[in-house]
Amino acid sequence: MRKYVLTALIVPVVLLAAMLVASGFAKPKPRYELFPIEGALSITKYHEYLVNRTINLEIAAKTLDGTVVMPGAVFSFNDIIGLATEEKGYRRAKIFIDGREEEGLGGGICQLSSALYNAALAGGLEIVERHPHSRDVDYVPEGRDAATAYGGVDFRFRNSTVHPIFITALMRKGELIVALDYIFAVYD
Repeated sequence: MRKYVLTALIVPVVLLAAMLVASGFAKPKPRYELFPIEGALSITKYHEYLVNRTINLEIAAKTLDGTVVMPGAVFSFNDIIGLATEEKGYRRAKIFIDGREEEGLGGGICQLSSALYNAALAGGLEIVERHPHSRDVDYVPEGRDAATAYGGVDFRFRNSTVHPIFITALMRKGELIVALDYIFAVYD
């Protein structure tokens, strides 16, 4: 008897849902697809033998990967990555402070902020905040770096488009890859 009652309830609900979709009162659920933003790709080289720096890049890239920036929103690198701590797995590696080379937790993650800066710049997005390093870096052309320090200098850009933006950040055999894509809802 219960099986019959359950079936008797399910069938009308399913039919009602199908009628609502067909009549336009209810929309089918969309699937989401990514479409590349023309030119919004940055590939930089890193040295895998610099183990601590590579680990720092991996942690930061995994944190950044999959971030969505809604239309009109301002993305903050420091807000997403946060403070580099030993608890998060960050290690000591080379950093620049006032033109001096020192060791610091999270050393190397500015390569990620710089790659993101170049992708955002190439994609025509509005750069809200960007600071150069106090010394030249070797992973991007001169003037194309973006120094960051949690609680201090940040890299920020505005999604000045009408579509959400999906950030991809990954590492592959000595290359750090950052790409920006639009997210579109597709209804079948």
